[in-house]
Amino acid sequence: LGRLASDFTRKRLDGRSVGLELDIQTRDRYGRLLAYVWFANGTLFNALILREGYAQILTIPPDVKYVELFVACQREARENNRGLWTR
Repeated sequence: LGRLASDFTRKRLDGRSVGLELDIQTRDRYGRLLAYVWFANGTLFNALILREGYAQILTIPPDVKYVELFVACQREARENNRGLWTR
């Protein structure tokens, strides 16, 4: 599934301009940028990848701005047997 998730991400992000929205913490303990990724049309990539079942929620307080949306997207993927939720 990791390769499928990487392919999904590459197809949607490669060569495209996106906006990054930061929450409370900007980096994790490993120095990685923590950001919400927005397309110009207003689509939140973080929600899209969850909705398609290519990711699982990992929300760590205090960065919980979209947690309710993310829970709903993951539930939709699970209920529709998408991606990692395929039975």
